[in-house]
Amino acid sequence: MQNPILTLNSVNLEFPGVLAVDNANLSVEKGEVRAIVGENGAGKSSLVKMISGVYSSQQYEGVIELEGNPIKFNGVKDAEEKGIMMIPQELNLVDELTVAENLFLNQLPSKRGILNRSELYSQSEKILQEIGVEVSATTKVKELGVAQKQMIVIGRALWNKVKILILDEPTSTLSNLESEILFEKIEMLKNNGVTCFYISHRLEEILSITDNITVMRDGKIIKTEKTENMSEQKIVSLMIGRDLENFFPDTNRTPEGVHFTINNFSVYHTSVADRKVVHDVSLSVRRGEIVGLFGLVGAGRTELAKGVIGAWEGKVNGSITINNKEFEISDPKDAINHGISYLPEDRKTLANIPDLSVNHNISVSSIDKLSKFGVIDRRLEFMNTQKFIDDFSIKTASMNTKISSLSGGNQQKCILSRQISVDTEILILDEPTQGVDVGAKTEIYEILNRLASNGKAMLMISSDLPEVLGVVDRILVMHEGEIVADLIPNETNKKEVLEFATIGRKTS
Repeated sequence: MQNPILTLNSVNLEFPGVLAVDNANLSVEKGEVRAIVGENGAGKSSLVKMISGVYSSQQYEGVIELEGNPIKFNGVKDAEEKGIMMIPQELNLVDELTVAENLFLNQLPSKRGILNRSELYSQSEKILQEIGVEVSATTKVKELGVAQKQMIVIGRALWNKVKILILDEPTSTLSNLESEILFEKIEMLKNNGVTCFYISHRLEEILSITDNITVMRDGKIIKTEKTENMSEQKIVSLMIGRDLENFFPDTNRTPEGVHFTINNFSVYHTSVADRKVVHDVSLSVRRGEIVGLFGLVGAGRTELAKGVIGAWEGKVNGSITINNKEFEISDPKDAINHGISYLPEDRKTLANIPDLSVNHNISVSSIDKLSKFGVIDRRLEFMNTQKFIDDFSIKTASMNTKISSLSGGNQQKCILSRQISVDTEILILDEPTQGVDVGAKTEIYEILNRLASNGKAMLMISSDLPEVLGVVDRILVMHEGEIVADLIPNETNKKEVLEFATIGRKTS
């Protein structure tokens, strides 16, 4: 490598009891797209947080050079001034501000000290058009879905003149079409000489858009190799330190009678009273069956799930039948009482209790089960939590560690543990492996497979099409609020599923 734009020399980052990055040496060229892959806790995010100024130069040992010159950042602003920007996994948006104000956060266009609203909104509309987001620049961010928020953060970064752009799980909540727009922007940036670090658990993306792949394990850089010389199997083996023959478990299930039915279910827009976002949907799930719900972002999958468990703020019509009995569900607690638990898509705001421990986050919904005569049996609670830490390979210093200090994937495993701990008969899982590494995904698939084999009825919402094809018994495809197809995985293919999801029908 002749003139690398960025170099790390013997860099170490240590937290109490944890060597997060261990003697990292790395060189990256100008205009290169470099993948950083590894299991949760491997050190990927810690590595790029040093580069982007999240961790100051006082927090690590070693030297980081930008264009041959040592850099010492005291914060993110210092890094941005040098042309290094990071799009974090956890979105940094201000919900109460408009899309335009978030796009130009800390750099609002002004004239003689007065905000130039005309320029703000005209420039914002250009960015929105560029990234393919069909919302008004005057819309408040709190009204957007997770995927739309992700695209706003990406748009903000792309609009700035950057030398190095770091993307941490950028497509975790994006549809296939939105992901393709992002990949086009990355290619454009590469052609303009911008270097990109790309962190993702989606190996098909890694192999498609990157030039080189750096694999990390236990804080160490294990190997850097040209992408053309790598395969999914080879990457996974390097990540986990052993061969992994199958990504998805062998399923040998025999679903029995229908346990859970949604009949003529409609969900209405929260602001436009007569507008349906889910149109008269009917579906059923049998005991011992995993039914996949696939569709593009905005198809109505999450709205349907929230409507079913009583968490939707707008009007809902339709009926729910459990074990041949019809029920009305008023709120999520009522749903649990009727045997339905829900894993939300937005872990950060709807699931995590950041100031509580791993133990309390896992057990919070199953206190009744873990109590005797109204008093929590701490021994039983600890045993329950330890079981999930072991089964899910949750990487935490102890069960008393705050959940907010864990990596995103390990937080997700804690929340999934909470839903399973409740011991309901019906599980609605919205993006259950979002932000989870390959090794952990296979563990989650095995757990879901075991739960189904024990008679649980599961509705799994997922934007990961290979996951849907590999894990579920049936695929229901949603398009514009309606179910347009009911498919069997081994009797269909990616093309057919995507046709239904994109245009609502097969083209041939």
